[in-house]
Amino acid sequence: MTQTLPSAAAREAVRAAFRPVILLVSGFLAVSTGMLIFLAGASAAGAGFEGAIWIRCSLVLGSATVVLLFAVRAARGSRPAWTRLRIVSAAVVVAIVVIVSIPGFLPDWVRAEQALCGVLLLPAAILVNLPRTRALFAVRA
Repeated sequence: MTQTLPSAAAREAVRAAFRPVILLVSGFLAVSTGMLIFLAGASAAGAGFEGAIWIRCSLVLGSATVVLLFAVRAARGSRPAWTRLRIVSAAVVVAIVVIVSIPGFLPDWVRAEQALCGVLLLPAAILVNLPRTRALFAVRA
């Protein structure tokens, strides 16, 4: 069976559709990275933070990295990366909402950072699940 490559116009349409997604996810990664840099700097200056803060912020940074990797690959036309992006971005948003909504689990300033991450990722998760995005990855016979 021969496989036809997508046209240049189709590749450009996929890239254009993913520009806002990559921008939003890059912001998510930047906020997550900034938080860990802040934690490291404040710890070096003598401030102490609970292990839960370090763990949660590290997990969010890891998830931001994975989501950005999937977004970049999907923007290059990878259907498997798009499928993973759809699932992982929605799951991360749900996890952030749950963590932020638990009273007393994290300090308010960490909850605010986590909420900002969720606010950045939610529109990206919506965009990758829209019918017009799905049409870009339609299975062709």
